Amino acid sequence: MQRYNLLKAPSFLLMALLFVISGCSKNKSTKFYQGVTIAPSYSYYMSGRTDRVKGYVIKVDDVKHLKNPGLVFLASGIDYQGEAYVEVNGSKYKIPPLANGLIEKTGFSTKIQGKAQFYTVSSGDDIVGKIVIPLEKGSVREGINEVAFFKNKSSDGFQILDARIESVKESKPVLVGQTYHLLARGRPATIRDFDFVFNYKNKKKWHESDIPEWARRGKVNFYRAGVDSNNLDRMFEMFREAHINLVAVGIPRDKNSESYKRVKAFIERCHKNGIRITAFNSLGGVGLRELMLNPKLESWISHDEYGNKRWRQPGKVFAADLANESYCNYELKYAALQIDTGVDELYYDYALGSTGNVLKFFNSVRAIAKKKGKQITIYGNCKGNVLVDEVCDLTKSEGTTEAGVWNGKWVHNIPQARFYYAVGEGVKPYRSKYEGADPGVPNPGAYDVRNGMKCGWKRPIAEASAFQSHFAIAEAGDKLLNGWVKKNNPLAMEIWDGICKYYTFLYENQELYTGVKCVSKIGVLAPPRIPSFEVSLTRESLYNALAEMNIMYDIVLLHRFNDQILHDYKGIIIPNIPWVTREQLSILKKYKKDGGRIYTIGSTPELQKLADILSPADMFSKLQKKSVRKKLRKKVRQLEGDPLISIKGVNYVAANIVRKKDRDQYIIHFVNYSRPLKNVRICVNLDGIVKKMDKKRIHLFSPDSVPQKVKAVLNRNKVLEFTLPVLEIYDVVSIN
Repeated sequence: MQRYNLLKAPSFLLMALLFVISGCSKNKSTKFYQGVTIAPSYSYYMSGRTDRVKGYVIKVDDVKHLKNPGLVFLASGIDYQGEAYVEVNGSKYKIPPLANGLIEKTGFSTKIQGKAQFYTVSSGDDIVGKIVIPLEKGSVREGINEVAFFKNKSSDGFQILDARIESVKESKPVLVGQTYHLLARGRPATIRDFDFVFNYKNKKKWHESDIPEWARRGKVNFYRAGVDSNNLDRMFEMFREAHINLVAVGIPRDKNSESYKRVKAFIERCHKNGIRITAFNSLGGVGLRELMLNPKLESWISHDEYGNKRWRQPGKVFAADLANESYCNYELKYAALQIDTGVDELYYDYALGSTGNVLKFFNSVRAIAKKKGKQITIYGNCKGNVLVDEVCDLTKSEGTTEAGVWNGKWVHNIPQARFYYAVGEGVKPYRSKYEGADPGVPNPGAYDVRNGMKCGWKRPIAEASAFQSHFAIAEAGDKLLNGWVKKNNPLAMEIWDGICKYYTFLYENQELYTGVKCVSKIGVLAPPRIPSFEVSLTRESLYNALAEMNIMYDIVLLHRFNDQILHDYKGIIIPNIPWVTREQLSILKKYKKDGGRIYTIGSTPELQKLADILSPADMFSKLQKKSVRKKLRKKVRQLEGDPLISIKGVNYVAANIVRKKDRDQYIIHFVNYSRPLKNVRICVNLDGIVKKMDKKRIHLFSPDSVPQKVKAVLNRNKVLEFTLPVLEIYDVVSIN
């Protein structure tokens, strides 16, 4: 077959790429030569070929240095032996497949648009693997080397993320390792990023004991909707009305400016009133205006594989790269300035970059605070990067929308809550601001909008509180904020009164939210990706179905689970998992041998063999049907036995049950997503969990104007039945 030259690109562009971006790269331990992505020539397209996946040119300036030359690259989506091959200067080499296993395909969404496109590397669960292919002697040239990856006819295609040539120890093509973890956000992933994640063992993980007492879950009423500096007396009146004890501000960078002095005085006044301060940072961006005024900032900007600057917000902000030492030092200097103002917490929005660089940055921030003798918390918006979330004291959920029933569709954020609870191992909090709640922006996620203002605040506060979150008053919009401050808009004041009522309830009933742990007999094994707006996962239909049927479940993150974690559950659900390590597989086998039950939906053949109960992967696409949900419920009953909570005869009510860690007290949260309900019958079955239940020690709490006492209590052994007289939006029942 005729070969086509992949280097017939305009010579000036090629030379610029070669000598500005590539060439010989060095680090302390290994000398390597970095590949530069190059598009195929027109002749390739004119030939009608469609088999080329990606091409690189690699400039080698010292062939003698390469005693055992090899091609090292990152790949995903290579499932079969013989599916892919690579040509290096015309020599053909087969590429070994990744050890994904052969899961049943369920049609992961690939049509990711808008904001989500920026954050996602790929859709679904693509495993990223590092592959080494030793090269024949003489196949590497001094100067330009051509590397092109191809797929065979039967291949669906695959991805190549990075490639380079270096000396290797391997004697045959081999997959040296793979991982689920996202390697980078806001820029292309590199082999260096892979090596960090692959070898990372939670060394910088932040634990509950590291978090200051004031920031623990259940203790914070957070406000970050803007401060009117011309009406500070009214602002502090608002803070008192809603029992707000944490306020977000922006700290000016110029210490000599008037605005800095005003903010410093505001912080001091907050502290005198017992209010903590969060300093807001937008970490990963360089504004177009800043770049125009200071062209030297070009080096701070993240570039794509072709060397083009990457937009974070097209036309407004470029994505910054924390790998740049100058940019990193600039932000660390700003962190030191903020700490000196007396802030209690640093909030990092857009915590983007490679996992390793973001972890290093946060660790450096902590080191600065420690050197200054200050204890601050780090509040990270890490865009679903679980490893980075783990080093923050708390994180922010993403992709949340206003809870309710809208046009017949039940909208809730319970899966996000379950996942972030898992990230914090059930102890570290997260804050949910209900992303895009400002009705003045496109696709706001706000359904109840009247007179240009977002009106639905009670239900989101209830949902966040019920499912182990903090709620943040945020994205209110100028019209609503002005109405609150000036008290001249009746609808705005009605909304504010509702917020105050719910925040006061949380303040007066902190005991219901502090020192608690979720109760579940089922763990759902999940890859380390949070089902936020970044990636549309087919499995999310399962998480939603479980929540909407009030099946209590915990997410068990695959990269973290062990014998002890699994020991807490009667049954484990494995929902179409594409790959586990040998160690993880042995843990699952031991769990089953010790009496645990396993329900596998789809997944790899080796995971299906472990199943006590099995369903095909196409169940995910059918879970909106009542008949399929009925089958799911039946199979889950085989795992857990009788359900912990049954809510009889109503729709659109979700429950969560938690236990106080220091005593045999159980707290059940009920959130109604639709119209108010009367006489809601509840059955709570804590057989095998609770020591005993005292029907005289059952208390009902609610921020709504409803009767505060349950009716018709029936205690049968460890099964408790009672009736909620009215469930308007949010009821909480304490047992024992």
